[in-house]
Amino acid sequence: MQFDVLAEQDYSAFVRQCERCFFTQLPEYGEVRAGEGYRVERVGLSEAGKILAAATIVYQPWKKAFLRAQISYGPVLADDENPEVVEAFFEALTRHVRKDNRVLSIRVAPLIVRRQFEGSEPGPESELARRFDAVMNKLGGERLQKEFYDSSDVQIRYSYVKDIAGMSFKEAMASCGQVVRTGFNRAGTNGVEVRFYGPDEFDVLEKVLEHTAERTEMHAVSDSAFHYYRDLMQKLGTDEMMMPVAVLNTEAALAQIREEREGIEPKIEKLAELEVAAEAEGRQLGKKQRNQLKEHRARLDVLARREQETLTVQEEHGDEVVLAASLFVHSPHELVYLVSGAYAQFQSYYGIYLIHRAMFEWATSHDVHRYNMYGVTGDFSENASDAGVLHFKSQFQGYVEEYVGTYDLALHPKLASALGAVG
Repeated sequence: MQFDVLAEQDYSAFVRQCERCFFTQLPEYGEVRAGEGYRVERVGLSEAGKILAAATIVYQPWKKAFLRAQISYGPVLADDENPEVVEAFFEALTRHVRKDNRVLSIRVAPLIVRRQFEGSEPGPESELARRFDAVMNKLGGERLQKEFYDSSDVQIRYSYVKDIAGMSFKEAMASCGQVVRTGFNRAGTNGVEVRFYGPDEFDVLEKVLEHTAERTEMHAVSDSAFHYYRDLMQKLGTDEMMMPVAVLNTEAALAQIREEREGIEPKIEKLAELEVAAEAEGRQLGKKQRNQLKEHRARLDVLARREQETLTVQEEHGDEVVLAASLFVHSPHELVYLVSGAYAQFQSYYGIYLIHRAMFEWATSHDVHRYNMYGVTGDFSENASDAGVLHFKSQFQGYVEEYVGTYDLALHPKLASALGAVG
C-alpha cells in the first residue's frame, strides 16, 4: 500500500463516491480552513492505483513555533469493514506527519462507529472499533477523557441518527413518532412558511441561537464558529449547506383560521337544526351526529384561542415573525442537523417541526441515507444536561450512534505534554 498527498480532484472524486463522508472531510472544508490561515493537506492510502482511504489534515499553529495535526471524522473509507486498511492508514499517517519536526502531535477522531444504542441500551462493540483501539495503543495514542461540551477542540462522540435510505417522504414521516407527525401535518394550516436563507442573512440565525442559549443549557455559539459556518456555506453553496427559517405570516394565519371557521359554522348550524328537530320528536340526535357536533364546537373553541393568540403576536411583533432557524449541511448520503434554535413563546406554531418537515422532504429526494441530528452527551438519565434535547430527537425514532472518540498521538511526547499539545 502507498501513502501520498493527493491532488484535490482525486481526493474530491474519492470522498464523493464513498458511502459515508462527514462534511469535515469534504474538499470545501479544507478550503475554508486554508482560508483561515491553516496549512491543509489531503492524503490517501492506495493500492494498485485505487484509493482505499483518504483524509483532510489541518495543521494548527501551536505556541508560535510548532504545529498540531488534526483529522476530524476521518479518514473516509472505501470499505468501512476492512480493519487492515484502517491500521495501515494510521501507521502511514504517523510516518508522514512525523517528517515535519515541528508537528508535536496528531489529534484524530475517526467516523468509526463503536456501537449503536437501542433506546438507552448499548449494542455490541464493533470489530472495527476494537481494531482501531489496538492500532492507537500500538502507536502510543491516548483517548481523551473529555467531551465536546468540555472543550471545543474535542469532536462529538454520540450522535442521534435516523436511517431513511430508500424511503419516500411519506414513509419517512410515518416512521416518526406521533408528536413529529402532528407537527409535520401543520404544514399549510397555520400561516407558517419555511424559507431558505443565505450566508448574508446569518444574523437571523445568530439572534435565534442567542435566545435559545439564554433560556436553555445550550452552549452559546462563538463568533468564530459563526464566521466558520458562514464561510463554509459560501464555499459549499446554499444547495449543500442550508439555513431553513420558519416564518409566521400572521395575516395568512388569520385568513386560514377564518377559512376553516367558515367551513365549520354551516356544519354546526345544520347539526343544531337536526338536534332541535329530534328533541321536538322526543328523541336524541344520533350518536354519530352528536359526536360530530361536539367535535365541531370544540374545534371552533380551538380556532378562537388560536385567533386571539395570533392577533396578540401580530400586535406585538408585526406581520412576519421568525419562529425558529436551523443550519444543515449535506455530504454524500448524509444530512447533518448542525445547530438550531427557536423562540420559546412561539412554540405552538410548530416552527421547528416544520423546518424538519422541509428537510425530510429535501433529504428523501436527494438520496440521503442518514438524517444525522448530531450531538448528544451520551447521558441517558433524566438528569442529563441535554435530557430535553435527547427527548426531542427521540421523537424522530432513530438511534444513538457512538463513535470511537478523540485520540492524541504524541510525536514528541515530552515536548507535546509540556506545551499542552496532548490531553
